[in-house]
Amino acid sequence: MKVAILGCGYTGRVLARRLVERGNPVRATTTSETHLSQLAALGVEPFLLHTERPGSLAAGLKDAEAIVQLAPPDAEPNATELAARFAEAAGPSLKVFVYGSTTGVYGDHGDAWVDEDTPPNEPHARGARRLATEIALREAGLPLKVVRIAGIYGPGRTLRSAIHREALVLVEGAPSTSRIHVEDLARLLEAMLRPEAPALALACDDEPAPTIDVARYTCELLGREAPTPVTLEEAKRVMSATAQEMRLGGHRCRSKVRAALIGALEYPTYREGVKASLEMEGALRNG
Repeated sequence: MKVAILGCGYTGRVLARRLVERGNPVRATTTSETHLSQLAALGVEPFLLHTERPGSLAAGLKDAEAIVQLAPPDAEPNATELAARFAEAAGPSLKVFVYGSTTGVYGDHGDAWVDEDTPPNEPHARGARRLATEIALREAGLPLKVVRIAGIYGPGRTLRSAIHREALVLVEGAPSTSRIHVEDLARLLEAMLRPEAPALALACDDEPAPTIDVARYTCELLGREAPTPVTLEEAKRVMSATAQEMRLGGHRCRSKVRAALIGALEYPTYREGVKASLEMEGALRNG
C-alpha cells in the first residue's frame, strides 16, 4: 500500500519506519527543507510541501492509497477549506484517510471516563480546531478514519529535560490524564489503515495518571528529588491558558476497539513506557 504521511514529525517518523520495514512505499511530507535528509534516511520518499503553491498538495498525495494526516491544523485556512483541498488533491487510488485528532475534543468531562461512544463536549480552542477538522473531512467525502490521541511521550519526549532544567511545575490535585507511548500509537495508526478498522479509535494506555505521579516516578528512576508542587489554585494563576489546557484539562480515556486492532500494548502504563524511554535516551545506563 502506498502511504502518504502529512506532517511526518515525532510520531510520523515512527510510523514511517514501521511501514517501510513492512515493504510499504511511503512518501513523507514536510514544510521544512532541513528535514528532507532526515526523512530520506528513514527510507521514505521525502516531499517538500509548499502549502501556498497550487498543485503542491496534489503532487504530495499523488498515487497515495492511504493518507495519514498528523500535522496540527493552523488557524488558517478554516477546516472546510482545508478539507476541500484534501478532497481535491486526493487521487482515485485513495482507499483510506487516517486523521490524527486529539482527546481534547471531549472538553470537560471531569473525572468521568471517555471512550469512542462519548460525545465531544465544548472543547477548548485546540480541541475545537481538531473537531472542526474531523467534521469537515467527513463532510468532504473522504474515506475517513479518526484516531483521537492522548498525550504522546517516548524517547526524547519524557520529563527528563524539564527536570534537569528545573523547569517542571508540578501541580498537586491536578486531574488524571491519559497518555500513549509513541510506539503503541504508531502501531494503532498502522492498524487503522486496514479496511476492517473502525471509523474511530482512541489512542491511550491502560492507566490514566496525574502528571505529578509520572514526574515523581521519572525523578525516582533518575535519582533526582522531585520539585515541590504548587497548589491547583496557584497553578491556575500562573499558567497560560494553553498550559492549563495541556496540564489541567486531561481526560481519563479507555478504548473499546484498540485491543481488537493491536492486541496488548507494548507499554500499558507510564511505568513501562517511561523506564524504556529513559533507557533509550541513555539516561539509565548506570542503573
